[in-house]
Amino acid sequence: MKYRRKEIIEALQWNGKNQAEVKDFAGQFAMFDYADMDKDGTLDAILKVKNSEKIEAAHAGDYIVRGAKGDFFIMKQAEFEALYEEVK
Repeated sequence: MKYRRKEIIEALQWNGKNQAEVKDFAGQFAMFDYADMDKDGTLDAILKVKNSEKIEAAHAGDYIVRGAKGDFFIMKQAEFEALYEEVK
């Protein structure tokens, strides 16, 4: 037998530069640190997402997912895209 996930989730992909969009989406659960400057002279943002269990760092390409209970977590791009497809 085959099964499909029934849930619809909200998610946003972190591209390493969309801090304002992530902050609007995840609010107080998204935190940023800034690392060395990249080649164009801007500071690289490091995204950290807080949930009830831990704080974890996201890498460019990862998805920030809002769970059914309003919690946030990070999923790697390959895992997310294997499990979910965009609802139009």
